[in-house]
Amino acid sequence: MPIIVKDFSWWQTECKLFVQIQIPHISQKNADILTSNKYLKISCLPHIFEAILWDEINEECSKCTFDNGCVLFELQKKNSVHWENLTLKKSKEELKKLKCEILNNIIKERHNKSQQKAERDRLAVKEQINFENKEHQLIQSIRDAEKEKVLKELSTWKSKTEIIYDKKTNEKNNKDIFSTDQPIKIYEIENTPTEYIDQLPSPRTFKAIEINFTPRHFTTPSRESTKADEQEWLQKQTAARRAAGFVEEDLRPEEHDPEWCLQKGNTFMTELNYIGAVSAYSHGIKLSPKMAILYLNRSKAHIQIKNYHKAVEDATTALELMVPAVEGNVGWRAEAYYNRGRALVELNTAHLAVDELRSALTLAPARANVYGPELQRAMDLAPAHERELSKSRELDLSNAPTVWCK
Repeated sequence: MPIIVKDFSWWQTECKLFVQIQIPHISQKNADILTSNKYLKISCLPHIFEAILWDEINEECSKCTFDNGCVLFELQKKNSVHWENLTLKKSKEELKKLKCEILNNIIKERHNKSQQKAERDRLAVKEQINFENKEHQLIQSIRDAEKEKVLKELSTWKSKTEIIYDKKTNEKNNKDIFSTDQPIKIYEIENTPTEYIDQLPSPRTFKAIEINFTPRHFTTPSRESTKADEQEWLQKQTAARRAAGFVEEDLRPEEHDPEWCLQKGNTFMTELNYIGAVSAYSHGIKLSPKMAILYLNRSKAHIQIKNYHKAVEDATTALELMVPAVEGNVGWRAEAYYNRGRALVELNTAHLAVDELRSALTLAPARANVYGPELQRAMDLAPAHERELSKSRELDLSNAPTVWCK
């Protein structure tokens, strides 16, 4: 049975309308969205939210953002007027009739679009066939012309060769091969023994030597005196990972996949199991060290467990991997700058975090409600943090020993 979502908030500007809806476990993959200029519907079964809007919107210029069980619609107003309400206030029968009209119009528009697309595809295929036919005819004409040219040259060469051969044959027949005008020369051929050549030895056969090292979790050599301590440490680490909900040794073969590790880490984040999320993302990085989203999400998990130095490192690595900077990864890059800025603020270096948070806000102005307060906090703390840093760098010479020089 569907659940009607009523947990939402909305605000507006002169040209835009913002609607924020709270739906548990919603993401871009499991959400279905239906919009028109007067209608808005989003569903993630069994949760459904729908609204017949107070005025018309420009759906082509509007957009939607997903973030941790929250959906934010940024709707472009068609008319720059102040909305009194988000939804149209009418009777239930009038709203039902208006909804049927809107859905019928959506069906007609999609049917017309599909027909137009099919017609465009048909014309494109026809143009492609005509172009290929012309290209084949051009290639065939060039081939026939070259063939005719070569055959003509071959015929000319053959006729010339036959004439020359006939002349040489006649000249040879006219000569007397038994004429005694020239003296007969007799050559003596010496029968010299062939030299004995030593046969070279065949090359040696070769083989490859395989060296197999015993797998080891530590960088130092194995020692009998430390074996018991190492085993105890490994058992404690395995127990800690199992308590966090993620152990590499317990994974099935099909689960050794970076995409699976990414989804598992995201699930741990929604369950507030940040240590398990760090373990899942780390295993995914071990399988695919060039996957930027794993570093980005792990930096977010490190912030939650107050491991700010690791968060800065992971956010920096994610930005280095998101090259080139394209429209497709602008959201990830904004999130990486935001995570690095948050971690720098917590490390008492807010003056370094200001530029990071400004970059995040520049890349994703739609998330001003998230990035804006953090930027303001960093700007407020920046002077104090900078004074503390400069004060710590100054040398305290009040208790320095006195040195007398003669």
